[in-house]
Amino acid sequence: MAKLNLIAGMDIGSGKITAVSAYMDQETGKLKVVAGVVVPCEGLREGIVTNIKQVSSAVANVIRQLEEKSGGQVLRGLYIALRGEHLQSMKSQGSYNISRADKEVTSEDIKRVIENASGVSIKSDNEIVNVIPQGFTIDKQQRGIPNPEGMVALTSLDVDVYIVTGHSSALMNLQKPIENIGLRIDDTYYGLMCLCENVLRKEEKQLGAILIDLGGQTISVGICADGILQYSKEFNFGCDLVTSDIAAAFNTSTANAQKIKEESGLCFPRYNEDAQEEEVRVPSLDGKTITPFKKTILLDIIQPRMQEFFEAVRDCIIESDLSDLITRGVITGGGSAMPGIENLASQVLGVKEIHRGLISRDFVDAEEELFDSKYTTAISLLLYVTKREIFDQKKESEIVSKSPIMKVCKNFFRKIINSEIFGG
Repeated sequence: MAKLNLIAGMDIGSGKITAVSAYMDQETGKLKVVAGVVVPCEGLREGIVTNIKQVSSAVANVIRQLEEKSGGQVLRGLYIALRGEHLQSMKSQGSYNISRADKEVTSEDIKRVIENASGVSIKSDNEIVNVIPQGFTIDKQQRGIPNPEGMVALTSLDVDVYIVTGHSSALMNLQKPIENIGLRIDDTYYGLMCLCENVLRKEEKQLGAILIDLGGQTISVGICADGILQYSKEFNFGCDLVTSDIAAAFNTSTANAQKIKEESGLCFPRYNEDAQEEEVRVPSLDGKTITPFKKTILLDIIQPRMQEFFEAVRDCIIESDLSDLITRGVITGGGSAMPGIENLASQVLGVKEIHRGLISRDFVDAEEELFDSKYTTAISLLLYVTKREIFDQKKESEIVSKSPIMKVCKNFFRKIINSEIFGG
C-alpha cells in the first residue's frame, strides 16, 4: 500500500472512545475513511477523564488498532471531538478599523477583528475551545459577508462570532493521558459543531433545524438557522439510562439490557403495532433462566425515558427563543437508531419533519459498516478538519508571498471557522 497522509479523529464519549482514520482522496475529492474502531474505556464519563491511566491505555489501543486496520500506515495527525456539560457557548461581536490608504481587507484584518471579538469575559477556570465566524460586516452597512478578504472597507470591518468554551482542567486532563503515551493532539473541536456542518444539509441549516445527538451519557443539542449555529447546549445524561431502566425492570445484567435495547427496543406505540406482540427473551441476572416478555412491556420501559430526553430538548428550544426558526429536526448518535424515535421526537417537540442524520456519501468514501451512526461524530470531525486544511493551503499559497506573517498564523486559521464553508 502506498504511503498515505492518514489522520485520526477521536470522539471522546462516555465509557468508550470511537475513532476513525482517513485521508483526503485527491482524485475523488472525498474523505476516504480507511478504518474505524470502538474501544471501551472506564476512565471516561460524560466526556470527562476520570482515570488518566485507563484513558492512556485506551488511546494507545485505539491508535494500534487503527494502524493495524490501515495496513500498518502511521497516523500523521490526531484530532479530538469534545462533548460534555462543561462545554458552554456564547455569541460575540468584534470591530476593527481599516486605517490603510488602500482600504482593501486583508487576511491580517480578518485575524484582528476575530481576535477582538474573542476578547470576551469568561470564567476564570474556563478557556476558549473554538471561535466560529458567522458573518462579516463592512462599514456598518454590508452585512452577512462570509469572506471579506479583498473587498474594500472605507472605515471598519465587523464580525459576529460563536464562541465555545470548556473547563480548563477538563481540557488539560484530556490532553495529559494522550501526551503520556508520546502522542500529540493536533487540535480539538466541539463535536456538535462538526455534526452541524456535516450532518445537516445546506438547506436545513438555512431554513432552520434542530440537531439532537443522542449519546450514551451525553446529549448535545444545536439549533441552526440562516446557515449558522445559533444555539447549543450539552446535557450530562443519555441513552445509557435506558439500558439501566431495562436492566432494573427485567432483573438482568447491563450487557443483556444493552443487547435487548439494540435488538428489540422501540419507543413509540404506533411505530409497528405487529412487532409489539412479539416476545423478548430475557436472561436472568445469574443467567440460569430465560423469561419471555411481550415487546409492549419493553415499550412501557423505554418510552417514558426517551420522552424525558425530548422534553429536556423542548426546554432548550424555549430557552433559546428560536422556536419560530425551527422548521425540521435531525437526530443522530447511537440512540438515533431506535425504531420510532422520529415519531416520538416529533410528538414531543412539535416539529413535523424529523429524520435521522447520517454522513453524506457525496463527501465520504467508506465501507458500509463505517456509515454506522456510532462513527458519525468522528467522521464529521475529520471532514471538518480536512475542509479547514484545504482552506489553509489555499490561503497560504495566495498570500504568503505578500505577508510572511501568515506562516506564523497557520495554526490560528486552522482554529477559526470560515463561515462560507460552515454554511455549505
